[in-house]
Amino acid sequence: MTTELSMNRRSWLRLLGTSAASLPVLSTPVWAAGAATGGNQSLILIELEGGNDGLNTLIPFRDDNYHRARPTLALSGSEVLGLNSDGGLHPSLGGLAGTWERGDLRLIEGVGYPDPNRSHFRSIEIWNAGVGADSKATQGWISRLMSSPDGGLELDTDGIRLGGEMGPLRGPGRFTGLEEIEGFFEQTDALRAAGVLGGYEDIDEIGGTMGAGMDDTSAVAHAVRPSGGNAALDHVLSVHSNALGTADLLERKIHASAQRDFGMPDSLLGLQLTVALQLLDAGVSTPVFKVSHGGFDTHASQAEAHAFLLTELDEALAGFERAARDIGLWEQVTLMTYSEFGRRFYENGSAGTDHGTAAPVILAGGAVKGGLGGQRPSLEARDLVDRDMVHTTDFRSVYTGVARDLWGLDPTRAVGGQGAGGGAFSPVRILG
Repeated sequence: MTTELSMNRRSWLRLLGTSAASLPVLSTPVWAAGAATGGNQSLILIELEGGNDGLNTLIPFRDDNYHRARPTLALSGSEVLGLNSDGGLHPSLGGLAGTWERGDLRLIEGVGYPDPNRSHFRSIEIWNAGVGADSKATQGWISRLMSSPDGGLELDTDGIRLGGEMGPLRGPGRFTGLEEIEGFFEQTDALRAAGVLGGYEDIDEIGGTMGAGMDDTSAVAHAVRPSGGNAALDHVLSVHSNALGTADLLERKIHASAQRDFGMPDSLLGLQLTVALQLLDAGVSTPVFKVSHGGFDTHASQAEAHAFLLTELDEALAGFERAARDIGLWEQVTLMTYSEFGRRFYENGSAGTDHGTAAPVILAGGAVKGGLGGQRPSLEARDLVDRDMVHTTDFRSVYTGVARDLWGLDPTRAVGGQGAGGGAFSPVRILG
């Protein structure tokens, strides 16, 4: 499927990645440095936008507190897909239940952070940056991790966003925004044909197109004309050149590949994961893909909406696993879900749930250590804070495990703040 795209100013900037003015001179990528320790995984980050209800995803069906707090939303043991004697998956997650049986699914329970923020925008900023609730940092944790001065083998790109905002990929590094392959190449052709700045007469005009979704550092100068000798313009031109170089490389690999039909579902998430499969099958070397699956802000009539959203998630992940196994890449890929927060312990008066705290993180892949990780938050009234669950696993411990297990990189680069007791975050085990 080819999307017809006009070459407007915003598409020109989106092709450059997260922000033209925030991208530095390129450093040597470090992902392949992990190969020395066996870490050569491609991570696919799946953002569940809106705040996924963790209690109705990984369900403590034998806990009476759960049923009392959710008189209309609670699921019984006869409904859930049992994983052990007291926990199971939502009935819409049959594909993931199969991945669990094969030993390729890991569920980290109770993931959150201290002093949780219930704002969608602020909480996802915290997750994206890998910092504590009191930090104002905006650089993504993947960007920070990949900016190590240590050397590694050359990559095609440091990361590729296939859906949603740049998020964890925001900041320095060779990160590419690509939503649909042929459309990306059409934009590249138009950018190439337009020449260096294609009629832009000053940086103000460029900066003015960066307002939504771009870094605040993007408006950097006034009346910069392509006459040479200007650092800001030289930077934009360098990014322009790098974007074309990355696109040319991706295009060559895609056109040389089998370009198979993977039979993925045609949901938005399915289409994003299809692009990831196409790029992996073409031999594109990148440590991270980022996709998104929206609609999880289930304040009212949650049961049906949540079941539909989890069905789409399950079908896309099952399709991805099937295709990755067929092309021999399942052992080299780790998929990981995350969300800005879970939902509240108690359902509300509209048969829904409001912004909450802790929720599980789902990890799947051929090298993933199957089973449960973390610890289930207590649902006893005496253990609740503000009538809500208290997290048991800091999300930065998950990021630390990813950095260590997948790539053999120094995990302290990925996160900000300190773990329990003031020390480093104890890494969650990711791979077997």
